[in-house]
Amino acid sequence: MLITDVRETLQRCIDYHGHFCAGQSLGVRLARKGLELAAPEDPKDLIVFIENDRCIADAVLIATGTRLGRRNLKYVDYGRMAATFINLKDDVAWRVSLKPRDPADESGEDVKERLLTVPDEDLLLWKKVKVSLKKEELPGKPLRTVRCARCGEKVFDGKDAVDPGTGEGPLCKACLKGAYYEEV
Repeated sequence: MLITDVRETLQRCIDYHGHFCAGQSLGVRLARKGLELAAPEDPKDLIVFIENDRCIADAVLIATGTRLGRRNLKYVDYGRMAATFINLKDDVAWRVSLKPRDPADESGEDVKERLLTVPDEDLLLWKKVKVSLKKEELPGKPLRTVRCARCGEKVFDGKDAVDPGTGEGPLCKACLKGAYYEEV
């Protein structure tokens, strides 16, 4: 699994994302380097953690073929331009991030194109990392399903908890810690 044609991959990313922006260029570059380093032979051997929910997330998703619904794309809300690429078969992981750059390097209409040709060493940082995954976090069918003791909704794959104060459980995270939404 390598990105051999950056332009073709970029076009697929643009088609999915809806427009050409620096995030598409950066996402393709992150994905290309991550796939090169992790070197999965089969898409089923790859898990990618993306660290923000901006334009690069769409590019990494398309360029790697990973998906949230397949459980091989994981989102962690760090707000950083970075992704970690895990080869499950070889038990190797690499985190790829943007090198700190002078803001002047990222201005101008041609920045989208410039980002495609900057050498990896000038644009990216990469380091080998260890990611500990529970078997409930891996792709495949749910290993465990419970009903929340408060709301009754199903909770999959060990995402439930017990209230440490009351011992009530299992509880979904929304019932335990509060939801991102408010009922009206």
